[in-house]
Amino acid sequence: MKKYIKSIILTAFSISLLSSCQTELDTFNENPNSPITTTPSLLVAAMEVSTFSTSTSGVIRTASIFTQHLSGTDVGQFGPVSRYIITEQDVNNEWNNIYGTTLVSGHILNRDFGAEYPWYNGIGQIITAINLGYATDMWGDVPYDDAFKADLGNKAPKYNTQEEIYQRLQTILDNAITNLNKPAASNLTKPGTDDFIFNGNTAQWIKIAYVLKARYALRLTSVDTNAAQKALQFVTLSGIASNDDDANTYFPGTANGWNQWFALNNGTRKDYLKVGKYFVDYLQNTNDPRLPFSIAKDSNGNYTGNAAEDQTTISTSYIGNAFATSSSSTGLVTYAEAKFIEAEAKARLNQPGVQTALSQAVAASVLKTTGTAATPAFLTAATATFDIASIIQQKYLALFLTMEPYNDFRRTGFPALIPNQNSQSKTIPVRLPTPSDERQYNPNATVVSNVTTNVWWDK
Repeated sequence: MKKYIKSIILTAFSISLLSSCQTELDTFNENPNSPITTTPSLLVAAMEVSTFSTSTSGVIRTASIFTQHLSGTDVGQFGPVSRYIITEQDVNNEWNNIYGTTLVSGHILNRDFGAEYPWYNGIGQIITAINLGYATDMWGDVPYDDAFKADLGNKAPKYNTQEEIYQRLQTILDNAITNLNKPAASNLTKPGTDDFIFNGNTAQWIKIAYVLKARYALRLTSVDTNAAQKALQFVTLSGIASNDDDANTYFPGTANGWNQWFALNNGTRKDYLKVGKYFVDYLQNTNDPRLPFSIAKDSNGNYTGNAAEDQTTISTSYIGNAFATSSSSTGLVTYAEAKFIEAEAKARLNQPGVQTALSQAVAASVLKTTGTAATPAFLTAATATFDIASIIQQKYLALFLTMEPYNDFRRTGFPALIPNQNSQSKTIPVRLPTPSDERQYNPNATVVSNVTTNVWWDK
């Protein structure tokens, strides 16, 4: 990595988003390595804000184009992505946001404040796991054990294999659960409104940690024969019970704190991204109640999307208001996802309750997206078939604008998407290339340029 320990400078968006703790923001662009000039409160807030950004921008936009939830046009920079052209320069910003802001903040939080602020540290460890998961799922081998030792003279960290990273993810989450279970008296101060997701509610964070453990366990179905059993164990331990337990992004909706899908729909880049035809058509053909909430009507009053080969049409639909008002939230880790994990794990283990879990997952998604409970008739039709392909298809619809459908597509081959036939490769990419900064400045980087090269868990 070119830079590992650096001053964390919040953007104008971040400053607006964190207006509720403005007094701390006044000093946030100072050196985070010094415990005098930063606090665990500030570090957690910064980690959450940068995660909100990552979860609604670069890597998620790219993954959503690959899964045909979205389609890039030639009006802007996403047209080439829809043709599966992604260069090493294109991904520097995404890498730097994950490593240069989020993960380095988590490292400092753990190193300098972990002992006396275990609840803050536990939250930071969960956010670290989310972002380290993004990194390894998109790039494969990535640095972690050596990643934050620039102050010790190591500016060229060795990469961990993806297999090692998946081991680290489970350990990080175990440590988070341990920290969050410590008594209140073990903390010099406790998180509150500086935690934009759960306002310091440690019980809620523990639920999320277990769902993430289940997510990462299930990811390994092709390389670990016990993956489904582990995933089912973790999701059961989570105790997650409803959409009220979801960990969501937060955007205040103010001028510099817009939801980034809203910013794309309404700003100078409004025609850079459209919704994908496969996604729109599936919702329409199944009379899915989420259609008018997930998809906005086009200029003719219809719901239309761009086919994988179409990078020129801009009269088609934008993302709908359930996801793209100025303050809309997106689920980072949700009850719906937990129920999909349960359904798939039980299906793989030939256990009863698959259809019930799948129905609960779809119902949770419909309620979250529309604000109204799904009808029994729709749930019956949506879950009439409950094999792996059907579970992943419904998960694809429910986890719109997250990275999980892309991970599931690579892992299972579902849904059966047809690649852009006008692309040179005619193959949907299965990774991102190593960032140019890494290739140029870190001689220990694992450099991969071919985006059709599988990551370790994608067998």
